[in-house]
Amino acid sequence: MMIVIVAVVAYIKVSLAAQDPTFETPVVNVTVVEGATAVLPCKVSHLGRHKVAWTDQWSTLLAFMDTRIIDDERISVDRPYGNDWNLHISGVKLDDQGIYNCQINTKPVKIQTVVLNILVPPRILGAQSDTEVVVNEGLSVSLSCNVSGIPRPTVMWYKKPTQIGQTKESEFCPATSRIGFSGEVLMIHNVTRYCGGKYECVADNGVPPAVKRQINVGVKFPPEIHIHNKRIAQVRGKDTILECVVTAHPQGVSVWKFENRPLPTTMQKYRVEVFEEGSHTITLSLRISQLNEEDYGEYTCVASNSMGSDSKRTLLYEHIIPTKPPTTTTTTTKATTTSLRPTPAKTPGAYDYENGPPEYIPRPKLKQVHPLLPGSNNDPLAVSGSAGSKGPDSGAKKNSAFIIVVLMCIFSLINPV
Repeated sequence: MMIVIVAVVAYIKVSLAAQDPTFETPVVNVTVVEGATAVLPCKVSHLGRHKVAWTDQWSTLLAFMDTRIIDDERISVDRPYGNDWNLHISGVKLDDQGIYNCQINTKPVKIQTVVLNILVPPRILGAQSDTEVVVNEGLSVSLSCNVSGIPRPTVMWYKKPTQIGQTKESEFCPATSRIGFSGEVLMIHNVTRYCGGKYECVADNGVPPAVKRQINVGVKFPPEIHIHNKRIAQVRGKDTILECVVTAHPQGVSVWKFENRPLPTTMQKYRVEVFEEGSHTITLSLRISQLNEEDYGEYTCVASNSMGSDSKRTLLYEHIIPTKPPTTTTTTTKATTTSLRPTPAKTPGAYDYENGPPEYIPRPKLKQVHPLLPGSNNDPLAVSGSAGSKGPDSGAKKNSAFIIVVLMCIFSLINPV
């Protein structure tokens, strides 16, 4: 029985010794960011009496079994499990990129290939140069941002707004319409003063961190003066302040003049102050104390630099406070005026369209008289005025004569002769 067991064990050992070693892992690609640690896997089954070695793409022996052969302390062999023969490369560099071979000294030699890829974060070349560019207004300027990295980075351009003409940048500066422009070189043609400021290029290839660089563009342009008040009034004996806003690059000489003559700087009557208002802008303030008659007139703000000059005027005149006139008591008589224009006669029943319809007036009743008495409406002897009468009194005279005749006849009948 013991003989049988020994024979079986010997057979198994011979069978295992006769079996060739194999790789358990397929060909793989390993991608590592520059500076990190690369782990190149190699797992071997049934190694037996055979040996494992690591070589690079130039057949340089790196490690034999678990011993480093090359004089590079960054390389080591790690064996977390019995079948693992992993090659470690710490602090990988771009030069480490390539093909590595895990070999078994069989006949023929068995080889497993591992491809190592190195990712390089983006870098801007010459980041300390050309951070300041100065150009004259109306010319062209080129901004460069040369980069490197694996994979190849993309470059995006951005412009930070400035305090000078923020609302006018998109209208007067062609570059602002190209925010997000891609490329290592940014060209700005026909530069204006609104194109000045800080430009930023950002390089990114998906490998953190992204890098950026700022380039300050200075645009030289002649002065531009703005005065808020063209005319200023002030009473005599008071103080007043005149101000003008000067925008220029570079800032040159800015002064106030009175009637085209420079103001004396030694007099305490005048005080000039300069206030910084932001990018390329100053406020030039002139304070005049104790105004008198000789101080009124035209003041001019003048500014100049190497690019040109500008001037603006303002008029200072005397403000006279009106005096209140003395109060007098007067008696006024209200006069009633009567229009001499005759009032036109109105037809009874007609409407006065200017004053509205007339009030209703009832028709007067006729006086009742005896039918036989003269003047009665029924008197057959009554004689009315003819059409040929000269007036309303002619009919009355005839009626009176007729009445006298009738009375004489009656009197003669009563008293006969």
